[in-house]
Amino acid sequence: MKIVLKILFTLTLLELFLGGGGRIFDIGGATARIVLFFINIMVVSIVYLYSGKIPKHILFLSIYTLLILFFYGALGWWNGAQPALIFEDIKPLSYFLSVIFFSFYINSEKRILSIISLLKKTSLFIALLYLTIQVLFYFGKINFLSFYNYANNEIASSEFFFRGTEGLFFYKGFLYMVIGLIAWIHADTSKFKTIAILIIIAAMILSGTRGFILMFGILYALFYGVPLLLKLNFKILILAAVLMLGSLYFFKNVEIGNKNLSDSVRIEQTKQVAERIDPFSLFIGHGFGNGVPVRMVHMEIGYLEVFHKQGLVGLGLWVIFFVFLYNAYIKKRNYLTIRKVFFLSAIFVLLISLTNPFFNNPIGISLFIISLSVFLTLNKMGEKNYSTSNK
Repeated sequence: MKIVLKILFTLTLLELFLGGGGRIFDIGGATARIVLFFINIMVVSIVYLYSGKIPKHILFLSIYTLLILFFYGALGWWNGAQPALIFEDIKPLSYFLSVIFFSFYINSEKRILSIISLLKKTSLFIALLYLTIQVLFYFGKINFLSFYNYANNEIASSEFFFRGTEGLFFYKGFLYMVIGLIAWIHADTSKFKTIAILIIIAAMILSGTRGFILMFGILYALFYGVPLLLKLNFKILILAAVLMLGSLYFFKNVEIGNKNLSDSVRIEQTKQVAERIDPFSLFIGHGFGNGVPVRMVHMEIGYLEVFHKQGLVGLGLWVIFFVFLYNAYIKKRNYLTIRKVFFLSAIFVLLISLTNPFFNNPIGISLFIISLSVFLTLNKMGEKNYSTSNK
């Protein structure tokens, strides 16, 4: 059973870290993410039933999730939403139930370190693959139109967003590339560490995603504060300068598509949400399945979607969850570097969700649940300080 669980856990992490929004790996019409989700829950549930012991936080979070999904699904149906659209809202949020298997498997320092190692390796792999593709585009070895059609028709159109017609594109899996960058920054000091960080930064800039770069800078400014940033070592300052100057040059001189269009869509959906606010929906929303004309299902601004469908109560429920996550993070002072990696990663997802819908779908929820499981496991362990660098 241990071997089976290890294989399932590794496959689940690889799919999450490499699979973007989840539609890259298909299995007979279903996605690998969904198949692994159900298999993991089934296997671990059997283990829990056999042992007769289910941790309280798993039971609480699972019941909490099911009640919320049922209530807002019923509210959406009451307000006339189509069942298919209600299901589209329930499906990503049900990934909170992944706490059942992540909390079960993440139970030791060794397994936590294996997650960090996998994060680092997969983030570097994605960055190298993207940079290789860009080099092939530059030397004319790949035809843009052929690649565009292949990505949209043979892989998944929802996973890629192209920047102009020169080959630059954004892939949803880049989120975990940046999370991997956070893991690299706080890893053991080595010559390869600096190279890996530079490679991932280059890929992040070339993705043409302003939000990633801006929120990554804000993340460290918020966490450390400007005075402390100035006290960091010379290498970190050089890397910060490379990120800032490289980004400025790139966005000024390279065509990355019509950003005004994407900005205007966000403004329009904000207006349409505001127009539909009434005293009732202000507090509990319109329910699942009820979008706005410009976005019938999911919105680019995740918090706006939560407010529209779940109201202030829905936003409050998210706040409660993150307070729980934060309390687990600060409960003890052991393994500070590990804690920092997962906490900063969670905050990054929250920040980037101001402009992109990451925090309320499996790609973001998985990180929150993994981080929570890591903190709860570390809180059960002794006062050891795994710290390879004091950042």
